[in-house]
Amino acid sequence: MIDRNEIVSALTAGVVEVDFTKVNGENRIMECTLSERIVPFTESKSTASRPDNVLAVWDINNSGWRSFRLENVNSWKVKEYANA
Repeated sequence: MIDRNEIVSALTAGVVEVDFTKVNGENRIMECTLSERIVPFTESKSTASRPDNVLAVWDINNSGWRSFRLENVNSWKVKEYANA
């Protein structure tokens, strides 16, 4: 399984490309972030509680919050750093 702390650290630092399998079985590649420099300050994450295995992130291409299950991540890589 993906190390939650490692991926959250990368997401906080910049944009990460995450390849994962959606709950419905479809594969998805998403460019996302948790960087406060990138996420519009007017947007806030849902305050709803999420299980530890679910990560809510800002979808760069769709300009909205999305989530994925850590156990469904096939791979991930850093695309860019927010301060670059």
